[in-house]
Amino acid sequence: MNVLTPEPQGRLLFLLTAIFAVAHMDRHILSISLDAIGQEFVLSDTQLGLLSGLVFAAMFLLAGFPIARLAARGNKRNIVATSAVVWSLLTLMMSVAQNFTHLVLARLGVGLGEAGAVAPAHAMISDRFPRETRTSALASFATGANVGVLLAFLVGGIVGHMFGWRWAFVLAGLPGLILALLLRYTTTDTSKSQSEQKAAADPAVFRRTCYLIWNDRGLFHALCGLALIGIVTFGVLTWLPTFIIRTHGMTQAQTGIYLALTTGIIGGFGTWYSGQLADRWGTRNPRWRIGIIILAILLSKPLIWIFFLTSSTSLALISFAFAATVSAIYWGPTFAYLHNRLPEDLRPMGTAIFLFGFNCVGVGIGPTVIGLASETLFASHGQNGLRFALSTIQIVGIWAVFHYWRAMREIDHVSPPTPSFSR
Repeated sequence: MNVLTPEPQGRLLFLLTAIFAVAHMDRHILSISLDAIGQEFVLSDTQLGLLSGLVFAAMFLLAGFPIARLAARGNKRNIVATSAVVWSLLTLMMSVAQNFTHLVLARLGVGLGEAGAVAPAHAMISDRFPRETRTSALASFATGANVGVLLAFLVGGIVGHMFGWRWAFVLAGLPGLILALLLRYTTTDTSKSQSEQKAAADPAVFRRTCYLIWNDRGLFHALCGLALIGIVTFGVLTWLPTFIIRTHGMTQAQTGIYLALTTGIIGGFGTWYSGQLADRWGTRNPRWRIGIIILAILLSKPLIWIFFLTSSTSLALISFAFAATVSAIYWGPTFAYLHNRLPEDLRPMGTAIFLFGFNCVGVGIGPTVIGLASETLFASHGQNGLRFALSTIQIVGIWAVFHYWRAMREIDHVSPPTPSFSR
């Protein structure tokens, strides 16, 4: 019998954030190691893009929705813990890969594990935090992504440079196993409300959630905006270390340390503080809870274009450092917006649908399209092909602004009623 009492909000949030950080470390450790892996196995940019993007996204898509359904029916804490064990073990398996097929199979396993982490964790956070502080809580959780990227670039950069990329994957795979045990044996699952219990027995929960998102113009446009941001985010994160190494001649260790400091620390502060600002400004004008995303995107684009297009290494690195401050501001406000407009029984499935847009569209398209464009559309530019591919993909971020603007206009409106589906 479980004799644990419910833990404080802060401790649960810290542990879930740490697990989210490890998930992103294990996901992005491949990015800093991409050039070394490509050289060892003689892989093209297209193959590297597929390995980083579409392979991961395919498994994330297949597993995401069933696990979200299970989160409404089963123990969310155990689902997160089990998922952490799966992706950690498969990250360790990456270190013993002997060919491209082995890499693909291990990457599929990482995608399978990570598909079960975020939706149940989001549901646990929304269960414990009221609407007034939910954006801040989810933004704090989102900083785990920045910490994970920091660790991926540090471990991949330094350990990979000194001992080889395989040892970087070994070191990256171990923390998730420890955190999974801590979550499983030191925390309790959030209790299910009557509406959640009803949803768990409802086979139409996926259709109900899709209906609400499709017919709520605010949620529909927020989903479109998040998916488009995913294309840019994952495309850039995947190829960023390779771009710096190829274009500016920095070593793997130098690149890892620089990206850890900028994307990890500076970006993490921006992600966390965005939640505080969104809640503070949102009390005066609720539209600022989404407006802050639009402001961040518009401020970052000129800096990102300078980073990719300038030939000056110092100017490029300074520009990216400022852009990193607002690089992940979208996460907390977007999911708080989603949870505020959905009934609690549909939040795990709603999160899974939004994660599908972000991960499957973003991861599936971003890295692969950039790799293909570098080798085909911009092939005549030689080594600069990657520079122009990364610069061009930024236009998709401007497209995302339109959808977030439309979502912001709907904040004063309520979502449509939940339909009833016959079983």
